[in-house]
Amino acid sequence: MTRINITIPQDLARDLRKTIPARKRSQYITSALKEKLNKKRRLQRELVKSLKANYEFDKKIAEEWSVLDEEGWPKWEGKL
Repeated sequence: MTRINITIPQDLARDLRKTIPARKRSQYITSALKEKLNKKRRLQRELVKSLKANYEFDKKIAEEWSVLDEEGWPKWEGKL
């Protein structure tokens, strides 16, 4: 185990003290932190998976629209 110091809003600390017994607070905070970190990791993995899954579709759409993108720009004459 490692001891750390953190700063939390006063009202949150008060609610923690009222709700969770003194000898259970570290365990409660550890559990809540694990849950939150696991959720963040899971969301990141799902985002990467989604981006990879949609890559070919997005690439195809970009290619289809590239003609319109190019039509909207003035032709480069090589002069400023």
